[in-house]
Amino acid sequence: MGRKTVVYYPDARGQMPALEVLQALDRDERQKASAYLSYLEEQGEGLRRPIAEYLGEKLYELRPKQIRLLYAFVGTEYAVILHAFRKKTGPVPDRDKRLAQTRLADFIERYRRGEFSRR
Repeated sequence: MGRKTVVYYPDARGQMPALEVLQALDRDERQKASAYLSYLEEQGEGLRRPIAEYLGEKLYELRPKQIRLLYAFVGTEYAVILHAFRKKTGPVPDRDKRLAQTRLADFIERYRRGEFSRR
């Protein structure tokens, strides 16, 4: 538990889809998301509702305004932002959870191969 390094999931081409979504937000939404990401970095697994919530199957969500950032913890040092989207109503859609799970599996495999530095 405790402090984490927040990283964005990079796809095979080096693109960071969640970061691209965040960069496209208006100023207020970006600021709120940035504050929540700072909380995640500082508190790691200790972050709780209303800022964050555990979704099951190793996935969590950050909840700034109507934006949802799905993330997971990898190793002892990383909080990996896997997916970002604008949430309208109701629970997080299954398709968004599945996409985050696919990205998490890919990140973990690449992490095990040493593609991400370990401290």
